[in-house]
Amino acid sequence: MRVLLTGARGFIGRHVLALLQSDPRVTEIHAVRSLPGTDGAIAHRTIWHAVDLTAVGAARALIEAARPTHVVHTAWVTAHNDYWEGASNLRWLAASCELLQAFHAVGGERFVQIGTAAEYDWSCGYMVEGVTPEKPSTLYGVTKKAFHETLQTAAIKLRFSAATGRVFFGYGPHENAARIIPYACQQLIRGELADFSSGQAWRDFLYIEDLAAAVIALLFSSLQGAVNLTSGDPVQLARIVTLLGEIGGRPDLIRLGARPDRVGDPPMVVGDAARIRSTGWAPARDLASALAETYAWWAQSEATPS
Repeated sequence: MRVLLTGARGFIGRHVLALLQSDPRVTEIHAVRSLPGTDGAIAHRTIWHAVDLTAVGAARALIEAARPTHVVHTAWVTAHNDYWEGASNLRWLAASCELLQAFHAVGGERFVQIGTAAEYDWSCGYMVEGVTPEKPSTLYGVTKKAFHETLQTAAIKLRFSAATGRVFFGYGPHENAARIIPYACQQLIRGELADFSSGQAWRDFLYIEDLAAAVIALLFSSLQGAVNLTSGDPVQLARIVTLLGEIGGRPDLIRLGARPDRVGDPPMVVGDAARIRSTGWAPARDLASALAETYAWWAQSEATPS
């Protein structure tokens, strides 16, 4: 099995890569990153490619060179202030379609796209594949949904296997520093106040190593269509940051209600996990231990000069 992994140095991709490298079923890995790095040309059966996939023709050239049997497509726009409504989503939609077309042209067998919970109508609260309406409210969600529909229709018409793993709220090492869990960790480590809204909203968080394991389970399964990559176990945001305050030994720095709740913020965004659990996958860590690992990583990161 030759696997091409896009976004291999991203938040999700780097953890998926580690699991691919330790899996004997994978004979060759083509790991794609957007910028040149020092990973080495070939290591752990891994061949690195520095490619801007949004450049016209780049995805086709990459696929023709690697000739993968399987693709795991994690790359997309990730800048915290850009990905919800940024025009970069349009470039990634076009690049993904080019990648898909080239994949089919070389006889690819299975294509797994990393999608998002934002493809659903969040007013529904509880998201079930094939049941919950797909009514995204952001450009990010709309373009991800557009590629999901293109991928699934192409898979049926052109006769290959495909699935979209819809990620809810992943967290852990290497997460974007502007998000709620990294923000809480960094403020606690620095001994500074960490201000939050009421924290009453329910969300479906999944530790990144468990999320990566779910991606691998999906890749090696026969599941097709949309598959929620989620714990199915909702938790209030207040519980998350309160636990982090206890882990950091400074619960006094956590200030719930110091900021107003965002207007229109859905009270619950939770995914049904039955489809991904049908593969035999289940989260390996509980919330408290995963948050402790996350906090320890941020503490080490803060202590290490950049």
